[in-house]
Amino acid sequence: MDHTPLQDQLISIYSRNREDSHATQRKRAWCLGAAARALTEKFGLQKLDNLKQKHVVFLVERWKETDTGRRSIEEKLTYLRWILQKIGKQNLLPKTNRELGIEPGPRHTRAGKVVTNDRLAEILTALPDPRIQSAVLLARHVGLRFKEAMLLRPWRDWDGTRVWIKRGSKGGRPRYLFVHNEAQREVLEGARRLASKEGALIPREWPTWESWRQHVYPILRAAGVGFHDLRRSYVVDRMDGLINDQGLDPERAAALVAREVGHSRTEVLRWYLELI
Repeated sequence: MDHTPLQDQLISIYSRNREDSHATQRKRAWCLGAAARALTEKFGLQKLDNLKQKHVVFLVERWKETDTGRRSIEEKLTYLRWILQKIGKQNLLPKTNRELGIEPGPRHTRAGKVVTNDRLAEILTALPDPRIQSAVLLARHVGLRFKEAMLLRPWRDWDGTRVWIKRGSKGGRPRYLFVHNEAQREVLEGARRLASKEGALIPREWPTWESWRQHVYPILRAAGVGFHDLRRSYVVDRMDGLINDQGLDPERAAALVAREVGHSRTEVLRWYLELI
């Protein structure tokens, strides 16, 4: 099948933006390619420069009519937000799916748990490598994903006050958060002791991120480590501190914590926390 100019433009954007896993890239390309064909057939749209509100509304309504599950629609909206952000037209889509009349769909993974201090101590004891232990602590106390923790350069990305998450972030979107307690400082200082001045937590003898990941994942599974649980524990503690200790409005607290853990929408926090 011949590509339309709109599809060719999408392919060019994909080639310059290869963040996320290969599976996610494939699903995103398939979804947006189908959307591009639909827009060309319906409106004759040839360039993303000419994308307007009516085109976005058309896609959303089309997905709502044809999709069988809310989770599928949520995924497509995530891909649509991705491309709108790349072309500087993110304002064409509301920030929350509820504004589109779409309630959060079911998450087909196990429910998260809060990792107690006793359980965290058991996990750390079961891990043989201090670098892996450090990544676990960064997830629990700073809210980092596994890849973000392993690629963090603690000497460069933490200035004593603010932590920058620049590498390994979901969607390739850098973010920062301010250190707000002594436990975080201790964890970050521990990471500094393990890393070189310019380096991350991955040992030098492991030449690539992928080879290190394949080495570490079986170790994490054997120890029963769930980074989702560790991040959820950070979210629970952080929300509790902001709302109950600092008196912050729940919506404002949710917006702050969502940004800290790398989610663009507070809706996603509902999977981590039933409080909001």
